Amino acid sequence: MNSIKQFVVLTAAALALALAGCDSSSNSNSSTPPVAVPPATVTDVVSVGVISGFGSVIVGGVEYNTDASTVVMDDAPGILADLKIGMVVSIHGTVDDNSGAATASDIKFVDDADGIITSIDRLNNSFVILGRTVLVDELTVFDNATFTTLAVGNVVQVSGLWRSQERIQATHIERKANSYTAGMDIEVKGVINSLNTALKQFSIGTQLCDYSSAMLELGGATLSDGLYVEVASTTALSNGDLILDRIRARDQDQDRDRLCDSDCDFELEGYITRFVSPTDFDIDGYPVSTTDATNYVNGSVDELALDARVAAEGTLDANDILMADTIVFRHAALVQIEADIESIDATSSSVTLLGINVATNEFTVFRDGSGMTMREFGLDDLAVGDRIEIRAYMDGSTLVATRLDRDDADDTVTLKALVETVSQPTLTLLGITVVSDQNTVFRNLGQDVTDADSFFAAVMMDSVVKAEGTYNGSSILASQLYLRDCDNSCL
Repeated sequence: MNSIKQFVVLTAAALALALAGCDSSSNSNSSTPPVAVPPATVTDVVSVGVISGFGSVIVGGVEYNTDASTVVMDDAPGILADLKIGMVVSIHGTVDDNSGAATASDIKFVDDADGIITSIDRLNNSFVILGRTVLVDELTVFDNATFTTLAVGNVVQVSGLWRSQERIQATHIERKANSYTAGMDIEVKGVINSLNTALKQFSIGTQLCDYSSAMLELGGATLSDGLYVEVASTTALSNGDLILDRIRARDQDQDRDRLCDSDCDFELEGYITRFVSPTDFDIDGYPVSTTDATNYVNGSVDELALDARVAAEGTLDANDILMADTIVFRHAALVQIEADIESIDATSSSVTLLGINVATNEFTVFRDGSGMTMREFGLDDLAVGDRIEIRAYMDGSTLVATRLDRDDADDTVTLKALVETVSQPTLTLLGITVVSDQNTVFRNLGQDVTDADSFFAAVMMDSVVKAEGTYNGSSILASQLYLRDCDNSCL
């Protein structure tokens, strides 16, 4: 399969021949044949993933031209301006096999939930919305909120990637209202469980739903456990129950627009939601298999496992199973740096802050969170002195940014990374000395305030520590030090 990320270029020899053919001093009777121009051909493509940037739309590291795109937002006509960084979308389009240029004909967005937060677990970076557990990590993009400012009762829209146990790994969260207002439409998608036809009740996740007055739009399906549906209501929760106005049967594959014919290049980003073996697993609920010829990037076949985050590219076989030519592992971004830019290297697409060089690539999410709020924002829009926040991972000796946000000016710097050395009252992170004193506030793994002796006794080599403080050009004087548990996520 031709990768949609590859570009077909003339070889040096072919280019030389082409130039020779254009030389006016050459013999017009020369027997040298003209260089053949490859015929224009295109490949159909379907790509499902997270929007990482604009200037057209960037998904899966590919920039799609959107001049003639049709946009659908939750089954309703939309416009390009409705799309936001972090939203999970599906794209139908084509790729020019000669130039590599990608064009989107259709872009579709379907949210996972739009409703009321009923509980929040700060320690485990999660909350529950209408019975669905939503996980938040360092790549989650927030609009009109942060995880810290979210509150029970807020009405939010969630877009994300499915994980095992029907959990949602949020990639975009928008707070739409601080509290529910009568008549506001709320809805959630999920699989029916615990159906009780006598009481006209069932559950979506842990949310009990009363469908005694609901309009059924099942499209010939039978209301039953295991049916994937969208349930909606325009009334507040009644003693914790969701009183439904509508139940609509949905096809999760069509919601993601993941179906294409066998000639289509298919790219899918998500978590492994079912795993039996490397030849039998699901990504975001879609069946995937590998072969001995599958290429693995940033990992190996042994790292395929439940809840691993990956991107797969390939074609569909006769049974609509994605036969993966390439599997790319997405690493957790343990490193966090928030400081002013000291230098920018356009050649290597990297920035330096706190004396630390960080590379960006086609998969880096760029977002302007400053007062400038540029929609089309990238490395070219940055300047020395800009305040940025970076989330990154180590690839060998190179620090690679998964996300870069421009923020408003601030005197406080943040550095979170694995501990390299520790000797009370100091430690080092990414080669930077972090110094504590009598004014430093220390927090343990439970984020409770503790004393310096207890904190340093708990810190070991390769512990994850987050430091906030002031930077003097060589070291950080910490106002706060946090010991962090990043096994599941690392805000």
